[in-house]
Amino acid sequence: MLHEIAKDLGVAKNLPAILNLIVKSAVDSLNIKASSIRLLDPEGKRLELLAAYGLSEEYLRKGPVELEKSPIDKEAMAGRIVEVEDVARERVLQYPAEAVSEGIRSILCVPLLVRDRIIGSLRAYTSTPHRFSEAEKTFLTALANLGAIAIENAKLTESLRRRIQGLSRLVEVSKSISSSLNVEEVFKRIVRAASEMFNAKGASLSMLDKGVYKLVSYHGLSKASASKLASPSPEELEGLVKGVTIRVSDVEASNLKYKDELIGEGVKALLCAPITSKGKVVGALKVYFPEERRFDDGEDELLSILANLSEISIDNAKLYRLALGNWESLLKEVWEKLDVWGPVGGR
Repeated sequence: MLHEIAKDLGVAKNLPAILNLIVKSAVDSLNIKASSIRLLDPEGKRLELLAAYGLSEEYLRKGPVELEKSPIDKEAMAGRIVEVEDVARERVLQYPAEAVSEGIRSILCVPLLVRDRIIGSLRAYTSTPHRFSEAEKTFLTALANLGAIAIENAKLTESLRRRIQGLSRLVEVSKSISSSLNVEEVFKRIVRAASEMFNAKGASLSMLDKGVYKLVSYHGLSKASASKLASPSPEELEGLVKGVTIRVSDVEASNLKYKDELIGEGVKALLCAPITSKGKVVGALKVYFPEERRFDDGEDELLSILANLSEISIDNAKLYRLALGNWESLLKEVWEKLDVWGPVGGR
């Protein structure tokens, strides 16, 4: 049975297909009421539903599972298999009344483990009080292990796909921003490219001016919000000074000084990369997302590369402006001298 499931997992085309196959296999193989998979959020505080089979939409809409409010999940996230023989009598769930209304009586919860790292849980539900046998526990644990590996592989594949797409887009972007020698236009192209590359809500670009970060361009945000967000928060400054990209996966759970402004703007996650010149930080490029987001190293790298490309293009535009200014000054000086001397060769 597990061999067949493993083969099916191997040919599943994407993460949703893998997740649905796991929960359906649990229900069909154990002849139970339902099954579900939840993965840990980036902060490791909540379990978010990713797939379910045999449960009603109303039950699934009850909300996220918070580890501090759900003893069964807190124990599972510590690496233990947890069994609840009768949810009506044992107070180990965050939503006990909803479980009873759904017709759930017994639950088996096993951790999803990848290379000694727990990424979520797989649950099995029955409609009558049930003591799970060792064989059932072994099967569900094995299925969870297979599923965890398949989930991790699918996420890696998706990450690589996004990275390849991002690098391809980066080539196009570098051509676009370097084709303009107007500084203001370069600023606009950078924030637009950052927003589009990450399929984000918007982006902003701030440059250091006498020790103060000043907004020079933005895209997808209101002007009022963009202006307030120009100055990096202490958390962002710490990363900028170190020259690293800062991730904020959940704005609402963060301690950012302008958190309320971000929430009001509909921003739930952000990336902030330093713009450096000659080893010194000279600005910050931020990308804002409308949903909580699990960032990976590939996304950090892409934004960092874009930030570096931005500095090169900005420098080129500034050098052109300086050269043009010098040329115009020189030309004016020549004409002034010609005007003083009068027509060349005149008598």
